[in-house]
Amino acid sequence: MTHAWTWSYEGYDPDTERLRETLCTLGNGYFATRGAASEVPAGPVHYPGTYAAGCYNRLLSTVAGRSVENEDMVNLPNWLPLRYRICPAEAAPGPWLSPDHPYLTEHRQTLDLRHGTLTRWSVYEDEAGRRLTVEQCRLVHMGEPHLAALRTCFACDGWTGAVEVESGIDGAVRNAGVARYRGLADQHLTGWETGAEQPDTVWLSCRTLDSDIRLALAARTRVPGGHNGVARPQLTALRASHTLVLPLAPDSPAVVDKTVALYTSRDPAIESPRHTAVDAVALAPHFRQLRAAHRRAWENLWRQAKLEVPGESGRILRLHLFHVLQTLSPHTAELDVGVPARGLHGEAYRGPALPGDHRPPLPAHAGRRRSHRQLRHPRCRSGHGPPGGRRAVDHRRRRVHHLRSGPSQLKSAVPALPEDQISVGPKEQFISAKLFAAGSARSRMK
Repeated sequence: MTHAWTWSYEGYDPDTERLRETLCTLGNGYFATRGAASEVPAGPVHYPGTYAAGCYNRLLSTVAGRSVENEDMVNLPNWLPLRYRICPAEAAPGPWLSPDHPYLTEHRQTLDLRHGTLTRWSVYEDEAGRRLTVEQCRLVHMGEPHLAALRTCFACDGWTGAVEVESGIDGAVRNAGVARYRGLADQHLTGWETGAEQPDTVWLSCRTLDSDIRLALAARTRVPGGHNGVARPQLTALRASHTLVLPLAPDSPAVVDKTVALYTSRDPAIESPRHTAVDAVALAPHFRQLRAAHRRAWENLWRQAKLEVPGESGRILRLHLFHVLQTLSPHTAELDVGVPARGLHGEAYRGPALPGDHRPPLPAHAGRRRSHRQLRHPRCRSGHGPPGGRRAVDHRRRRVHHLRSGPSQLKSAVPALPEDQISVGPKEQFISAKLFAAGSARSRMK
């Protein structure tokens, strides 16, 4: 694979980890997940986040002494958790490992733009010289928009025993990814329920507080070949997980596959998000088949959005186009959603589209090949973009009339396309962004 289609990061740098997580986001237009490591919780260094197109919620906050209402793109339950530790035959189990642990000796992550996968490779070594090599491949399926998957491979050197793996779904999430928004209310989810199905599947369901969107995730964790080790479900109010203990030897590596389905009550023709998610992971093929279909879907998408710009400029533009395709894909065509200013990559601007951005990103989806000179023209576009682009225009058109019907003082106080409105609601929310900005400015001046 050529360098033009990959972005690789050698070594582990906590100071730049959040930026890497953003750049390594994977999505398919229906939902996207930041490139956080599966072993780590949210904190100052890491911020795992999953966002579904059109999944917003309003909360009341006190800003500059006033009660204001803000609408945010909701951080959904985290489907990534998959942590591990070594269990040597001759010693007690070791600590849970992650890139932040001092046992880490080597680390690399690679984003494959052509095929939409993120691969992490880590090596750990404890005080006794026991080495564990972990390679993990992640995808958010471009062909099956409700599915995502992880394949994690373990290899040991200098010891024999087992590896303990805990795989699950974490519902204890908040919208806490942007420092300047931490004065706002951030708990958008409620009504959590957890459960287990069959020996290899757990699920978690909840709903948004105000918009009342019901959502559910189901996770199936299996070992290829049918040997699942010792599987123990663990259920709490906010978390559902399975624990597996897999034999490991220098000449016998272990592999764990995790397949996840995400559904919401906004999806058509489903009886229940939970039942549909559980059924989806039960019927999902194994990881190799999922990856092969995912690669074909991405190859087809790149044929429709081919970009030819030489050198480093082309490589950077291809990265940007990759993220546009993950936000505005063919799956977006069936959704009543806009195009968030930061895509489905995080919570900056709280998710809604920015004001003044009246033109949809159809040029990036040009159906025919573009030269470097053509792409430099600001109005370069093709009439053969995907239906998702036109649906984004429809999404805005449906909502603009609501602003125009508001009081004249609000019309003059905000742009024609409000930056903090997704659904139709109280006019007071139009000025909430300005009030919050004013409050933040006063705080910075102190």
